[in-house]
Amino acid sequence: MNILALDPWMGGSHSQLLEAWAPASRHSIELLGLPPRHWKWRMSAGAWALARQIEQAEVPKPDALWVSSFVDLPQLRGFLPADWARVPTFLYFHENQLTYPRSEAAPFRGDMGPAWAQILSCLAADGIAFNSSFHLEQFRGATAGLMKTLPKPKPSSELRKALQHASVIHPGIDTSSFPQGPGPDAGAPLRVAFNHRWEYDKGALDWLNTVSQAIGAGAEIQLVLLGERSQDPGPKYQARLAELAPHILVQGHLDSRDDYARTLGECDLVVSCAIHEFYGMAVLEGVSSGCTPLAPDRLAYPEVLGGGLLKIPLYDSPDQRLEFLLHAARHRETWRTAAQRKAMHGLALPHDRVHTFEGLDLAMDHVIRAAHGPKK
Repeated sequence: MNILALDPWMGGSHSQLLEAWAPASRHSIELLGLPPRHWKWRMSAGAWALARQIEQAEVPKPDALWVSSFVDLPQLRGFLPADWARVPTFLYFHENQLTYPRSEAAPFRGDMGPAWAQILSCLAADGIAFNSSFHLEQFRGATAGLMKTLPKPKPSSELRKALQHASVIHPGIDTSSFPQGPGPDAGAPLRVAFNHRWEYDKGALDWLNTVSQAIGAGAEIQLVLLGERSQDPGPKYQARLAELAPHILVQGHLDSRDDYARTLGECDLVVSCAIHEFYGMAVLEGVSSGCTPLAPDRLAYPEVLGGGLLKIPLYDSPDQRLEFLLHAARHRETWRTAAQRKAMHGLALPHDRVHTFEGLDLAMDHVIRAAHGPKK
């Protein structure tokens, strides 16, 4: 089948998923997207911009459309050629605007436009998937709460029905790109990777504060600080980074995927202090590389990591995070055994993208068959 995949935010995990799926799928998939900037404008005007690209490039009508949750689907359908009206559409949620946390500095606080567009997209889609069960349940709860506050008429029952049929397809990672690494040399201080975007929702400052406390308590720790930084993180970050400079082994975004994977493979732990996480790709990349995760017992992490299998349990408070870090530093050789690192790599294997591609292909089969099946 010929599938056209549309995403107004073609960057990060969005582009990684589509660019990996397209060559691996048994369908023929064409990608069309926009650069990942001006998020609110992308959600507002992305559908129009993509429809214009389709018209200008004279893209032939596909058998199905795949769209990310950044696409305002009713708006898109209004701008597409008239003969595309019956093309079935599959909607994939990387994130949602109802439960995504806002910083105090974030503009447009309280604007429900993007969230309402995503609700209407659910009603217009022929199939829906979320990147984790946690995400689906959080969205379902948030929309139910919103519907109680809205005047009639409102699509409460229609939305419940749409979400009842929603599936979960983890975006996965390419575990072959993150082979089990050797960890640090024996006797080296505990080496911990923080490999997230340096944005407020990923808790980078919380992590630096925890490390400062641990070192103050006598822990020997080496820091590997990776991840993209779109802007100066601010004076509080800079002060902590200056204080911790003697303990920072690697700092900054690594452009080479091989260098990034090798660096993760030389660490003991991979950490998350996120206040928002619908899946946990960065942590899973570290786990596939042999690192033991140090992550919170909330968000998508219990689902994705299966915390009961870990020797370090998922933490439930900043104090417990510090306690676990101090314990790990005192017993660092525990995380470096071949058996432990092999077990961590094995924990990531169910999230290999081969399973994601199978799930996406089957989902597209379903919406195409349903669109061409007998009408009731």
